[in-house]
Amino acid sequence: MNILDHIQQNYPTLFESEKKIADFILANTAQVINMPIAVLAKHAKVSEASISRFCKKIQLTGFHQLKIELAKIQETRPAQLSEHSTLSDQLRTIAQTKADELNISTENLDEAQLVQVLKHLTDCRLVQFVAIGNTTPVAKDAAYRFNQLGITSVAFDDWQVQAAFTLNMTADDLLVVISNSGESTSLLKLIDVVKTKGIKVIAVTNHPESPISLVSDYHLTSFSRDAFFHKDYYFSRLSAMYLIELLFLILSQDHARLSRIKAHEDVISSDKI
Repeated sequence: MNILDHIQQNYPTLFESEKKIADFILANTAQVINMPIAVLAKHAKVSEASISRFCKKIQLTGFHQLKIELAKIQETRPAQLSEHSTLSDQLRTIAQTKADELNISTENLDEAQLVQVLKHLTDCRLVQFVAIGNTTPVAKDAAYRFNQLGITSVAFDDWQVQAAFTLNMTADDLLVVISNSGESTSLLKLIDVVKTKGIKVIAVTNHPESPISLVSDYHLTSFSRDAFFHKDYYFSRLSAMYLIELLFLILSQDHARLSRIKAHEDVISSDKI
């Protein structure tokens, strides 16, 4: 993960003045490399002291190290896309960026925590996968895949149905919360409910310091470079779907679970040509 990825991943935790600095750096990386701190302060409309605090917050010693880290990645950074980019440039840039997202999501994994996540998925009575909006298809795909493995799973489109089902869950169950931002108040309400029941919570979000991550028992960090393409939008599901696929493939190495997948394929094979 390079310094721009680190800034993007921690963006929700920044104060407003720090977000102004981050926005300018993300949009003008090459120029910042050669800027004095006073010039960056002027462009970002913040004080020089705010820039120094920003550098400390993203775990750098100061502005000089920030410029060094930006210079390191400038040569390998994909070209910024625009409406004038050729189709070839778009294909190459998007492919590289999405491959990087998956690699960084893998690097973010804590193996000790992953072992615990797999254990809870294996030992629970049932799993409810919950999501709101853009990540709902990830939850539904997860429920489909884990049912194939013999792990009873549900996922609902409607939040009110999610809430009703959550109230019927028991301590032997598991809640998996999928949210790019990790800030959904609706999903936080579901976590509040299961916490009173002693139910474990696994979160999949883009931000390890997000509200949902901080109140969950386990957290898997997905990663998106959507800001590279669209500054104001973060809608990629690729990384979250990859983490679900990763859990599925690891669990499917068990012979008994693999036989369940084969049995399911036999049942539905009549629908195939």
